[in-house]
Amino acid sequence: MKAEAVWIVEPKKVEIRTIDIPEPAHDEVQIETMACGICAWDAYLYQGISAPGPLPYVIGHEAVGIVRKVGDLVTNVKPGDKVFCASGSNEMMAQYVNLRHDCVAKIPSDTEDYARWVLEPTVCVVNLLHKTHIEPGDQVVLVGAGYMGSLTLQGLLNGSPAGSVTVFEKRPERIEMAKSYHPEFCFDPYSEEGKAHRERIREQGGADIVIDFSGSDSGYDLASSLTSDLGGKFVLGSWHRNEKTFDGTRWHMSGLTVYNLSPMSNRNYTEMIPRTAELVRRGVFNPGSLVTHVADYHDAAKILAQSVEKPKDYIKGVITF
Repeated sequence: MKAEAVWIVEPKKVEIRTIDIPEPAHDEVQIETMACGICAWDAYLYQGISAPGPLPYVIGHEAVGIVRKVGDLVTNVKPGDKVFCASGSNEMMAQYVNLRHDCVAKIPSDTEDYARWVLEPTVCVVNLLHKTHIEPGDQVVLVGAGYMGSLTLQGLLNGSPAGSVTVFEKRPERIEMAKSYHPEFCFDPYSEEGKAHRERIREQGGADIVIDFSGSDSGYDLASSLTSDLGGKFVLGSWHRNEKTFDGTRWHMSGLTVYNLSPMSNRNYTEMIPRTAELVRRGVFNPGSLVTHVADYHDAAKILAQSVEKPKDYIKGVITF
């Protein structure tokens, strides 16, 4: 079967081309894609950076859609079910995609606004919170309150035993959004209040858990400096597509544990997929509230450019089919 897909044909140039979709294998499902989120990695791929291979290539790994066919060993979903996808392919910006059955989970059957059910990033956040083993009363610092930071904040405040939660964010509009979730503290780290709070955390021996979603060298340095002096945990949320350097002395002497939210960091990652669907159902996470830009796949070039430029009102972009 032929299907149309979003191809990056050269840096910052998009074309709609066809791909061949085979019949699903015994353990696969075939999804008719209704929407696909734009990840930070997709923004890099649009620029020809961190590519999986030579140009041209299809991108996307945050699909939502309708099951059209299933292999004869698939029992968790059936044709007609509405599902979100997480893992299993990096070529989901296409009208159809085949995936392993354990890479999908059901969403409500009455779903019409598929852009609000892009849940793959939320699975990454669930994986992060699962792996870090947050203990009752832990002091947590979150650096960066963009899309992934906001999802993490939802999980911290609605579904974890964390104690004090501090958010550091530079952009005023994102500070206001973070405050709407009611963390105990929320500052621009370079304001006078923010600087004073940073010093208080350091004077108290550092935070139990520091999560970096800043996507910047300065944010990474800030997050690293706020970790506990004894057995703290440092989560690298946005350090995954470029190089960083660090002085390992303090990390070693303080016994710091460093965590990576990548799906490949958890051999049981697919177990997080249906668990995430349940947490969204319960209201722990509301990723749909963070979607700010939606475009038809024929207009993919424009919204991919926005994912790079990140205008003031941009939090999350989704391409629909």
